[in-house]
Order: sequence, then C-alpha cells, then structure tokens
Amino acid sequence: MDFDERELKAFLAVAECGSLGRASRQANLTQPALSRLIHRMEERLQQPLFDRTTRGMVLTDPGVLLQRHARHLLADMHTLRDELAAFRGLRRGVVRIGATAAVMRTLVATHAGQMLADNPDLAFEAIEDVDSGLVRALEQRQIDLAITSGRVEQDAADAQCLGRCDHADMFAVFCAADNPIAASPDLGSVFAHGWVMPEAGLTPRIRFETLAAQLGHQARVVARTSSVETMIAIAGASQLLCWLPVPLLEPYVASGRLRQLSVPALETWRQFWVYRRRAGVLPDAAQRFLRYLPIVPL
Repeated sequence: MDFDERELKAFLAVAECGSLGRASRQANLTQPALSRLIHRMEERLQQPLFDRTTRGMVLTDPGVLLQRHARHLLADMHTLRDELAAFRGLRRGVVRIGATAAVMRTLVATHAGQMLADNPDLAFEAIEDVDSGLVRALEQRQIDLAITSGRVEQDAADAQCLGRCDHADMFAVFCAADNPIAASPDLGSVFAHGWVMPEAGLTPRIRFETLAAQLGHQARVVARTSSVETMIAIAGASQLLCWLPVPLLEPYVASGRLRQLSVPALETWRQFWVYRRRAGVLPDAAQRFLRYLPIVPL
C-alpha cells in the first residue's frame, strides 16, 4: 500500500470537515476530483474509509485507523523535507517546545537562549499550556517536545517520557500588596478569603484542591480563568488570593504589585518531565535542544 502526500491531505480534509463540499475547498480540489481520489484509496485498501450518510461523511473503523497514521506520516514527511532542506541551507531547523508557563519562562527560556546563541541556524517556537493541553499538542504534531509539571497518567499512548528535568519550583500563596491579610496568616484566615483560580479540571486547580482537602479546608473560588496573566491581574486588583509558582510571580513581587504570604502548609514543590512522541522521528532540531536541557534519565 502506498499513499502520496496529496492523497493523505485530501483524506484528512474529508475526515476533519465531514463533507466533500467543505473538504474540497480545504484540499483545493473540485468535489468530483476529491470523491474520485477517496474512492481510489478505498479500492486500494479494499475497505471503505467513510460511511456516506445524509448528514455527510463519517469515518469507518479503518478510516479512524488511517486518520491516526496519516497525521504521523504527513508530519514525518514535513520533518524529513525540512531537515533535507536544512542540509542545502534552504531552511533553518525549528525547535518546537511546549511547557507550562513557569518553566517556559525560566528553564526553557534560559536554555533556548543558549542554544540559539550557539546555533544561529535554528529557530524556536513555543507553546504555553497546562499538562493536558501539552500532551494534546504533542500528539497533534504542534510541538515535538513537551515539558509537563507532572508525570502523564500511565504515559499517554502517543507520548514517551524521556526523563525528569533537573529543575523544580514551588507553589505559594500570593495577594495584592495592599491586602490587609497578615504576612503569616493561619489556615482559617487564608481560607476565609476568596480565591482566583484556574478552571476546574486543570492540573494546578486539582493539585490545590487535593492539598486543601488534606488540610481539611475548601477554597471559596470567586474568579476562574485559564490565563495566568489574568489570575495575576485579578489578584493584584482585588482582595482575592492566588496560588501560583514562585518564579512566575517574582517580577510582580519585586515591583510591589503583589506579596507572597508565608503559609508553609500550602507551599509545595513540583518537578517537570520531558515527553516526545512515541512514534516517528524526533527532528534534529529537537535533539539538539535536548543537549542543553538538564534531564535525569529514567
């Protein structure tokens, strides 16, 4: 069986759009030409890739299987093309990294700067997200390396752990500089305040709620946002408390906008883990970045 890049792109367009009409515009093909192409692929495989319904095109089980592998095949084709072009000096290699905000702005930024200074032929692309978003970006080929704030549960099917970063940071409680709460408040005072927190289900929120429950408390969450910057802005402009990584808040504390409270029971360290896709080739640019990143192998 052999499919060329044009066929795989057309197949994915139909799978994602759910109809030949919408997919034809995305694939830059006429609808009859796209239909013939899909039929040829099905004849070659000797099984249907789509169920044709009145509501559009729905993937069959073989179609779902091909969809998963088609994305990997196209990504590997692009990687190979870029690396061959790099040999001819036509294009720089691109390091595509995803990480949580705190580690992106400290560990990753430091080592990316060193790598770019030593390797002017490389470019760098970064995505900040929570752990679940990073794993999804890795599996969808948006990034080549993900640095998560914890081990991915049972290691995601398409993610392979390379090791633990030789780096850790601490979560602590912060408030606006003019918040009247004591510098070293007791837990009763802390949990009497309202909080600004990430959305429910996100890793930092789950970690905080687990810790609070172990202490016999529950936070009164008044404001919710998936944006770290928005959390900081709300805490700085209100009487709400927030729970965030110390390195991320250091500039705001130094500028006098926020202050860190001394609440030892709510201070917890976290480690970081590096993941790559289990399938396919790790691009040369990503391999070069790993030489700069301090990793403790498994």
